[in-house]
Amino acid sequence: MRKLLFFLSILTVLMTGCGKKNAFTLKGSIEGLSSDTILAFYQLPDYKLDTIIAAKGKFTYTITPDTFTIFSLLLGEGQTLPVFADKGENVTLNGSVGNIQIKGKGENEKMAQILQYINNIGNDKDSIITAVDSIIKTNPHSYTNIYLIDKYYVQDSLPNYEQISQIVKGLSGIIKDTPYIIDLQNKLDENATQTEHRLVSSISCTDKNGKIINWNNVKDKYVLLDFWASWNKESVTAQDSLVSVQKALKKEKFAIVSLSLDLDRKEWLAASERDTTQWKQVCDFKGWDNTIVKQQGITKLPSNILIGPDKRVITQDIRGKELIDKVKELIKQDKEKEKAAKEAEKARKRQNRK
Repeated sequence: MRKLLFFLSILTVLMTGCGKKNAFTLKGSIEGLSSDTILAFYQLPDYKLDTIIAAKGKFTYTITPDTFTIFSLLLGEGQTLPVFADKGENVTLNGSVGNIQIKGKGENEKMAQILQYINNIGNDKDSIITAVDSIIKTNPHSYTNIYLIDKYYVQDSLPNYEQISQIVKGLSGIIKDTPYIIDLQNKLDENATQTEHRLVSSISCTDKNGKIINWNNVKDKYVLLDFWASWNKESVTAQDSLVSVQKALKKEKFAIVSLSLDLDRKEWLAASERDTTQWKQVCDFKGWDNTIVKQQGITKLPSNILIGPDKRVITQDIRGKELIDKVKELIKQDKEKEKAAKEAEKARKRQNRK
């Protein structure tokens, strides 16, 4: 009996020691938390939600992960912080909401370096996206990409699905197999399928002079149909950005038609006055009840759709340099097809003469 008790006590000690060895511990001291309750949203290996109780911003959270685990701390007001949990590791968080210092090894150390690098860039969105894009491409095997893709691309007010798809394609297989990326890929595939079958049968609307603008006015051209309204500041800013696009594609088979969701004619005219000679401005003063808006499922501003000469939707919510490059690429492809068709016709005629 004594031998049995001794054996059980030794086994208990070994199991306890093993548990401590395999445990992951997160310690935090964060100022400015909006609540004493912090939510931990798990993304790998499975989706689940847990809670962490903080006393005056301080907490200790311990788990025993069976495999590599990823969860994000939801700190309130849209603030999230990714944590990578592996057996036997320790991570500490110190600072205030929006400025938290991460100390740890592996992916946590890498995440700390990335966040510090991004913070040093400042508030210029284009510079941040350029940096993030470079980080993802040079580290395709890193789990930090899940956080970067979600924060800087998926959660963008105008997510560029085509760009996101290209980023996902460049990831390593182990990252692609995570639940988050699998779900994201399914959504991208669904969006691509919906876009491929969309047709804009008519764009008939009235311009400032009471003239009806329809497909005859933009025949054989690629058309950017841009949705905006004078009461939506973000969409007005997006309108301003179209100036450089119009200038870059001035000599191409390309046209911009801005469709306003305004209800008041005076407000629309005042907001679009400076664009009179830039591109076509139209409005039917039906707001969200506009036929094209409803048919194309437009639910936010700003939004746009790029339409081909065949009236089919090519892509949605594309702007700036990406839009310019896309149109030039499409026109180049058209010219190559036209050239190939002419050469084929010449070859056919030569064959008939023989």
